[in-house]
Amino acid sequence: LASESGTGKELYAQAIHNASPRSREVFVAINCANFNANTLESELFGYVEGAFTGAKRGGKIGLFEAASGGTLFLDEVSEMDLGLQAKLLRALQEGRVRPVGGVEEVEADVRLICASNADLQSYIAAGKFRRDLYYRLSTFQIHIPPLRERRGDIPALAFVILQELSKKLKRSVTISTEALDILTTHDWPGNVRELRNVLEFAAYLSPDGAVLPESLPGDLLCTQKGPPLTLAQRVKEFERREAL
Repeated sequence: LASESGTGKELYAQAIHNASPRSREVFVAINCANFNANTLESELFGYVEGAFTGAKRGGKIGLFEAASGGTLFLDEVSEMDLGLQAKLLRALQEGRVRPVGGVEEVEADVRLICASNADLQSYIAAGKFRRDLYYRLSTFQIHIPPLRERRGDIPALAFVILQELSKKLKRSVTISTEALDILTTHDWPGNVRELRNVLEFAAYLSPDGAVLPESLPGDLLCTQKGPPLTLAQRVKEFERREAL
């Protein structure tokens, strides 16, 4: 999966899993950018007791083993260390993984879905991503367009997000036609992640449960387009409206 940040790559990966013969098995996701090389290796392949200082008694199974029979989603795979890329390639070729500090290998029958918002071809040219791993992973490529190029998805996405917010806030949250029209005209540089944040912001300002145009952040109501408000600016806007 290739796309800009915030487009909902994990949702796409989950949808692929749900529509596959593996849907009854587990779906496991991890963001490779959140870990250093050693920690990510332990997360993916597990480790045996005593493999390193601080290793848990009895060791730990890795995500490859945990997701066996199901799907493992690696987000931001471009940020993986080159040495670990080699180990990932071997795991894919052999269908087996070796825990950190271990001797015996463990079978791991997983469907692997990888995603990146980086241009992997430029990473390969710069020596930051293995060409052989790229070819192994790119059997079937999917490009996810940014939200501004699929505005027709915004109403459906908003509906799903508001359902989740209704459960979180323990009250029904809906959206008016006028407010939805404003959402569909915005460019959404932060994609689905920004849409979710905007709707959560609006839901807190809609105690009666209906998101109206006046509930939306000020930058969406401006005719002149600009960068989205920062978290600090949104908090300030929220406090200003609460004081009215």
